[in-house]
Amino acid sequence: MKKFIKQAAFLTVCCLFTLPVFAQTKTTATKKAPSTGGGLSDEKTKMLCKAWKLDTVSAYGVDSKVNAKEASDGITPMADGTVSLTREGVAGTGTWTYARGYINAAIKDPAKTYSFKLVSITDNRLVLEYQVPAPDLSRIQYTYSPKK
Repeated sequence: MKKFIKQAAFLTVCCLFTLPVFAQTKTTATKKAPSTGGGLSDEKTKMLCKAWKLDTVSAYGVDSKVNAKEASDGITPMADGTVSLTREGVAGTGTWTYARGYINAAIKDPAKTYSFKLVSITDNRLVLEYQVPAPDLSRIQYTYSPKK
């Protein structure tokens, strides 16, 4: 009889610890802004995620207003991780992430990836720096204002 009581007690304890595991409900994850790695704050993410138009291009320390080819240039990062980017009049869409101070954009068509250093951001101004690939390796700063 003692053996039966011990076995029944053991089975009861096992059931008490096992049943809650199977009774848990599935939770759905909400998609967060793509601020991976370097940790873009929520405030800066809100500032960034809107349409920006290109105002000034700075190369070798010389600021220049946009030329005719760049007149429609801009960037629109969205909170869901998608991005629209127009460079030198060529529009493209893709995805973006933020890591270690850089906005990384993977554009589908035309297939190209860009890594922009986030120099500064306010509600009214966005400054990104792009390093031209080898062999040139020069750096170009793009200054944007909110698109109206």
